[in-house]
Order: sequence, then structure tokens, then C-alpha cells
Amino acid sequence: MDFFEHQEQARRKSHVLVLYFILAVIGIIVSIYAVVFGVRLFTEQQTDLTQIWDPEMFAISALATLGVILAGTGYKTLQLSAGGAVVAKELGGRKLDPNTTDYHERRLVNVVEEMAIASGVPVPEIYVMDDENAINAFAAGRSTSDAVIGVTRGCMKLLTRDELQGVIAHEFSHILNGDMRLNLRLIGLLFGILFIAMIGQLILRGAANGARHTRSKEGGGAALFILLLGLALMLIGYVGLFFGKLIKAAVSRQREYLADASAVQFTRNPDGIAGALMKIGGLKHGSRIRNPMAEEASHLFFGNALGGSLMATHPPLTDRIRRLLPHWKGEFSQAQLPDISPSEDERQRERRGRGAATAPVSDFVGGGETVIQLSEDEAFASLEKVHPEQVDLGQSLHAGFPAHWLEAVHSESGAQAMLFALLLAQDDELRGQELSRLREATDENTYLATVRLHREVAGLHSSAKLALVDLAIGSMRHFSPDEYQRFRSIVENLMASDRQINLFEFTLQKVIRRHLDIYYGHENPLRIRYRKIDALQEDAAVLLSTIAALGHHGDAEAAREAFRHGASQIEGQTWATLSPLPLEQCGLERIDVALDRFAQGTPLVKRQIVHACGRAVMADGRVTSDEAELIRAVADAIGCPIPPFVKTAA
Repeated sequence: MDFFEHQEQARRKSHVLVLYFILAVIGIIVSIYAVVFGVRLFTEQQTDLTQIWDPEMFAISALATLGVILAGTGYKTLQLSAGGAVVAKELGGRKLDPNTTDYHERRLVNVVEEMAIASGVPVPEIYVMDDENAINAFAAGRSTSDAVIGVTRGCMKLLTRDELQGVIAHEFSHILNGDMRLNLRLIGLLFGILFIAMIGQLILRGAANGARHTRSKEGGGAALFILLLGLALMLIGYVGLFFGKLIKAAVSRQREYLADASAVQFTRNPDGIAGALMKIGGLKHGSRIRNPMAEEASHLFFGNALGGSLMATHPPLTDRIRRLLPHWKGEFSQAQLPDISPSEDERQRERRGRGAATAPVSDFVGGGETVIQLSEDEAFASLEKVHPEQVDLGQSLHAGFPAHWLEAVHSESGAQAMLFALLLAQDDELRGQELSRLREATDENTYLATVRLHREVAGLHSSAKLALVDLAIGSMRHFSPDEYQRFRSIVENLMASDRQINLFEFTLQKVIRRHLDIYYGHENPLRIRYRKIDALQEDAAVLLSTIAALGHHGDAEAAREAFRHGASQIEGQTWATLSPLPLEQCGLERIDVALDRFAQGTPLVKRQIVHACGRAVMADGRVTSDEAELIRAVADAIGCPIPPFVKTAA
């Protein structure tokens, strides 16, 4: 099963989740009506049960209950709209400085950044839960644009690098599969149900305080009545919470198995993630989270955050381990804080930002267009899943970047200087004009950093450029609105300086629009409008014509054949009616419209166009660096970023 299929399943599960929520709300409304009816019997001192059905009273009870639930759900949903950072902070997370010099923190940053490069997504912000000694982790966010990775202190310090990589790969699987948005929606919906229990608790406290200060018989009776009312509301709220736990268990369990399997697929190392699970089993604290919000967010975590097995959101540890290691004998690994200190060699390796691989940056300097020879199966494997070869590439790219490059992309000023440097023209005269305007538009430190970095990054291969962009996006989320507007204006001017746009500029434009413009409120997130590709035939023709023409410069017949090869990937009869368009009908404005429309398609609609573009590229049995860059730009622009193209192992 690929990322697109996972995303489609997550989308459909969100509809099922809403259905479960509606059923739970109906049950709560009926329970509230029963309480109201009981109150009326009590206050009016009647014992006539023949009038148990009162439509007017039921309507008032239903509207009041629904109002309370929707108010709680709306409040929590609005709170979570700010992204995964809200969840991380509520769980007691401390945002990690990506330039940290602490060994364990540095190692965690390196592993997350390597995995992000391998996955083709911006690096998530990293949070550490310093007060949690258990081994656990989570991913949270609405999309790859605002995703965060959170880990406990125990996870960061008790695991080996391979085990930590397995856990982080598991969380990246949730990011890529579209699970995060479903998880946040679940928190918002269930908070509305919990809100009734919270109101009941407040009433109980008020009644208890009133009873202590009331001496009269009538006052004591009123306090008792309020006490019973609060108790009833609290019990009803917790009955709703019970069903909420059932919903979370139903939604989460199978996804944990899938994420475990994906982590093994990413890393080619079942011992890594299995080792982490075995340490959870052997640790006194296990994976239990003490933070009060653990109840709300239990379904987000790598391991069972609440302890116990009744209605657990996660499968049993033993089942998960045996799926990874069929011959496991049932023994858990012992682990406890404080951790064993790493060797000086390990400290130095992580301090340099180097993981398992080491490669000089010169390996990623392009000497012209490069070509990857791939079969169609290998091409589609690169489109749909992260493979070990892509993780190796991520490690090699990260290892090849000098330390001062990594320091630069970890700061707001350095990140924008890096992007300016990547955009500067190669022509000396034009670059001089760009630098002159840049000096006027920005501060002196950013200008000097841009000049220095350009000398070093000029000629980098597109895969290295895109990796640097992925590393820099997180830092650029910390601009003020005015700073972002200035940055965006400078980027647009640099792109327009030569009155044409190259592939890297086109890709960067799409990355900024998708991951930053929406983040800063310049554009609204696109919603699903197209569930079938039939309505997008013209848009498909524009994208396929562009891809085909790019891969076959000047060879019209080869371009037409590539177009037909790609169109045949589209389901139904749509492909038979498609015909290639002249390039003058495929300008940037028309391409932008096509990408925006596909961005409003379901994951399976998106898969068809991404596969069609891949098949068009593979018509000649190879993928050039320009073609790979364009396909990645197309995929990211429509909301389904894909990993870098590599030749996967058979």
C-alpha cells in the first residue's frame, strides 16, 4: 500500500469518525434528557411516568447539549488550527534548538533532518518532553507544512541511534500517510464530549462548597440536588469519553502496525524499531505519559501513553514486536536513566551533523544534467514510498553539508540568505545587479552571508538544493508577518530579474506557496472538490504536455509518445480523449491553474496525475535531474510531496 492509498484511507476514516461522533452525541442527548426528566419529577414532586416523552423539553435539552458539545469542539478545533506546535506545548514539550551542542539533542536533530530529506518534506519542528522519562514519541500537525515531532526525554536518551531512527521513521510514516490531520480532528471532536464532564466537575465543586457553608435544611437540600446534577453530568460526560476511547482504539491500532512496517521499509532495519519496543517493555515507566493531556492525545503516540490494555489505542507490545521479529523469544531489554555516555568519536560525528554516512559536498556539485536509469517499477517505487536507498541519500546529503551551512539554515537570517544564494544568477553582470538590489532590500549581515554562501552553493545538484530548502523552511516559519512579506518580495524579484523562470525557481515558488504562504495566511488551504479525474482532463493535458516536452527537447514525435505513455496511466476512458497541447498553451499561469485544481482532488486523483507524469518521464527508460525536479515540484504543489528519485534495490 502506498502513501496515496494511506491518505485516501485517512480521509475516508475522518468521515467514519464524524459518524461515530454523531452517534455518541445522540446517546449523550438522550442521557441528558433522562436527567432533565428526572429533575422535573424531583422538583415538581410527581411520580407520573406516563408523560416520559415531552417533545418540547427534549428539543430544549437537545439544543442545549448540542450547543455545549459544539462549543467545546469548536474551541479545541480552533486552538489546534495553529498546528502541531500547540499539541507539543500542551504536552509539556520544549522546542529544541537545532544548533544545540548537547550530544543527544544533536543526534535527534540529525536523525529527523536526514529522514525529512529522504522523504522530500520540510523538516518538522522538534520538541522534547523533559519531564517524561518513559520512551515515547509523537507526530502532530495538519499537514507537512506545520508538522512537529515530539519525543520524551527517555526516548532521546535511552535509545541507540538505530532505535531512535526506527521511532522517527515510524512518526514520519504518520506524517506522510496523512494520519496527523485525522488525529487532530479526533482530539477536537472528543473534547466537546469531555466538555460535559468538565461542566459536571465544576458543578460538583460548587455544590460541595455550598454544602459546607449552608446550615439550613432547605439550603442543604438544594446543595444535594445540585451535587446530584453535577454527578449525573460528569457520569454522562465520561460515558461519552468511554465511547471516545473506543473510537480512538478503532482508528489507531491498525495504523500503528502499518507505521511499524513502514519504519522497517524506510530503514531496512527491523532490529531498530523492535529494539525500541523491547526497551519500552523492560522500562519501569514503559511508554506511560504523566502529562494530563495524555488522555486527549493518547492516539498520537508511538507507544501506549496511558498504560493498561483495556481499550488501548495501541496493539500489545508483544504483537508489534513479533510482527517485526517473528523469532523473538519474549525477552525485553533493560533500560534506565541516567544513560550510558557516548564515546568521543560518537560525539564528534553527531556534532558535525553527520550520521551513518559521510560524503563530501563535492559529490553533490552538478556538472550538467544527470541521468538516473530506472525501470518503471523502480520509478513508481520512488513515487509512492520511502525506500532505504532514499534514507541513505538523505544521510549522505546531510553528511555532506558543511557545519556552517547547517547553522545557517537553522536561523531565520541564515535560512533566507541560503535561499537568496541559491537564487542568484550565474551570469556575472546579472548577479551584480541582483546583489545591488539585494543590498538595498535587506540588512548588511544577510547580504554578506548571501554573497559568501553563493560562492559555495553555486553549481549544486538539484537534489542538494531541494534538501537545503527542506532544511530552511522550518526557520522561515518564525518570521514576523512584515519580515515574511519582505522575504517573499525579494524572492520574487530575484526570480524575475532575468525575465524567465528555471526549474529550481519554479520548484521553490511552489514550495514557498504551499508551505509558507498558507502558514502566514496569504492563501487559504485548498479543500477537496474533485473526486474523479474526469473534470480535470484539460489540466492533466497541460501538465503531461509540459513534462513530455521537457524530457524530449526538439523531438516532437518522442514528446507525443511520452504524452501518450503518461495518459495511459489515467483510469477509465479519460486518457483516450487527451491529446498533447502546444507549449505556448502551457505557460506558467496555466500550469499554476492546473496544479491548484489537482490540489483540490482526493489522494487517489492526485496519484493518477503523479503516476501519469512519472510514466511520461519513463517513456525513454530514464529520469534526468530536470525531470525529477519537475515531478517533485508538481507533486509538492498538489499536496503530496514525494521522496528524491533513486535507483531502488531489486
